[in-house]
Amino acid sequence: MLNLCAVVSLLSRTPFTADGTVRWCASKGTLTSEMLDAMRRQKAELHALVEEWSERAAIAEYGGGLAREDAERLAWQCLLEEVPT
Repeated sequence: MLNLCAVVSLLSRTPFTADGTVRWCASKGTLTSEMLDAMRRQKAELHALVEEWSERAAIAEYGGGLAREDAERLAWQCLLEEVPT
């Protein structure tokens, strides 16, 4: 069974959008049934992490002057260090 840290780590490498819902865009077969089950079980936690990621990325972009891509990458790095294993 995948824990939250493993799910977030895998998903951080997959394009997604966060618009009140979380949508991951992945090639067929990328998201295994185990990952999908883990995402469903930990849906609330994933939503909270994506909100936190979005806020951190915005701060790094607008407050820190980083390009959006760099700000997003930095936000994921910070969150992955904080997610319990």
